[in-house]
Amino acid sequence: MVSGKITAIVTHGPVDREAKEKYGIGPVLLRIGNGGAGATGLLKALAEDFLAGLTHKASIEWVCNHSRNTQLALLQGYIDIALTYERDQEDLAAAEGWSTTVGCAFHDHFCLAGPWSDPADVRCAASLQDAFLRIAHTGSLFHSRADSSATMWKERGIWTDCGLEPWSETATGQWYRKSLYSPAEALAAADAADAYLLIDRATLLTQTIQKTVRNTTVFFEPTSPSDVLMNSCYALTLTSQPAERSRATSEFLEYLLSDAGQAVVENFGKAETGGFPHFAPAQNGFATSHLKGGLPRDGRWIIQTPPKL
Repeated sequence: MVSGKITAIVTHGPVDREAKEKYGIGPVLLRIGNGGAGATGLLKALAEDFLAGLTHKASIEWVCNHSRNTQLALLQGYIDIALTYERDQEDLAAAEGWSTTVGCAFHDHFCLAGPWSDPADVRCAASLQDAFLRIAHTGSLFHSRADSSATMWKERGIWTDCGLEPWSETATGQWYRKSLYSPAEALAAADAADAYLLIDRATLLTQTIQKTVRNTTVFFEPTSPSDVLMNSCYALTLTSQPAERSRATSEFLEYLLSDAGQAVVENFGKAETGGFPHFAPAQNGFATSHLKGGLPRDGRWIIQTPPKL
């Protein structure tokens, strides 16, 4: 526990302190907090590559929380490195004096996804806001994660830009459905229900490989590093870090930002999905292999010919 430190960051539910997965064999070298990169397997690939370069046996643990709770896990001393997705919350922690932002670790990407049948005619939308308005005005089914995750806050920011708050109790109708599903569960439920949703690229491609989805396509995704749908991940550490973990933390972060670490990021999932990496390395800015107009088919992402309008 980091004594005497308080924060304005608000938790949603309990902050998990237990490791969800452990990589390697031997004493725990460090603990990394994150949500999506752990669930999709990137953290495992990075940890195992890093550990393979050591001359002694060691292990790394992944502690799973959404972005803000990951920051709180760092504050409470449950983890040594936080990999998070919300710049305003990272800046808040830095201003409070307890967190140091090391830099961008990699890029994930939000996608507006939904059924290939496209009942809201989102394919014809002139912009992302236009797409969201078409969904609302047609009352087409939209699934939302009401869990205070980075995905939830991004989605609500887009609705707010449209002048709508469909998550409010008075406004919520049959078309806007809230849940506390994990990203993979939310995607599977939307796919089965022919619903639209905001989903991260890495989860969509991971579930494509696992063959849990079939009917979901992508309508909007980032087309530049400054796109509102970017979901870039930054590495954070405690400003005053316990001495026993300081060296291991520095060495892993140096590896993560090195050419070797970034090569793992760049190639992760690419072979399995048919040429579509889950993430983009920090220096690339965003993924240039676009998912728009594709569908999951036999464990791969296949670009389709859009239906004639």
